[in-house]
Amino acid sequence: MANLFLFTATLVTLLAAVTAQNCPRMKKELTKKMKNYEERCSADNPSKLLRFPEELSTGNYVILRPDMSSVRQEFSVCTWLKKQLEEKRRGVPWFSYATGTGKHANNILLKAAAHHHITTQVALFSLDYGRTIARDEWHHLCFTWRSGRADFYVNGEWMHLSGTHPTGDIPQGGTLVLGQEQDSPGGAFDENDIFAGDMYQLNMFKKKLTMEEVAEMYYNGRCADLSAACKEEVVLSWDDILTKGEKKGDVTEEKNECSSW
Repeated sequence: MANLFLFTATLVTLLAAVTAQNCPRMKKELTKKMKNYEERCSADNPSKLLRFPEELSTGNYVILRPDMSSVRQEFSVCTWLKKQLEEKRRGVPWFSYATGTGKHANNILLKAAAHHHITTQVALFSLDYGRTIARDEWHHLCFTWRSGRADFYVNGEWMHLSGTHPTGDIPQGGTLVLGQEQDSPGGAFDENDIFAGDMYQLNMFKKKLTMEEVAEMYYNGRCADLSAACKEEVVLSWDDILTKGEKKGDVTEEKNECSSW
């Protein structure tokens, strides 16, 4: 991080010196390098969050169709959330991947209250947890799964999940929606199942992260980058969501409180 700052400071100093000496060709070249560097930094250090309005509507969500072929029997999904809903509300879906319809629509349904659902080709598995996710506060949530074992962490702390742990394969070819619960791929939303609040740095990994990896992610803080080892396991990144996801309704990108450095 210090090297990045030093590189930028050097470019700025050189640009100022060149401007003072009135060297247009060199100034143009340095300006181009600065622009390329800023674009690269922006991609490597995404600073935008997604804001889902407090005024609830089934029209507010983000939708995309990711390739899930590498997460058939193993995956992890981690994110930072700050919800704007009463703590007693149970319908708080933040991640909904669906290939079917009705009761078995959601193959991966993660909620910021009460329970998660995983549906494989074997069955629907419901996993309940007792931790209350307070409103107006940032929380780090991480769900990890390998066929036969699921774990859930809040702020780096392991949460007990009651219910049968999912086995089997995750079906392919589905639709991912953030902020709503799908009752059919890409739609059939319910006004009782809506997320409102801020979402940041949601990443999906092709492995079941260990407790140590999840804890490190939390204790490094919301503004920290992923470790090199975790980056290699990412199959759906926050940058993918921001650039490929379709924002519907009044969902907006907002500047995060984190500095770019």
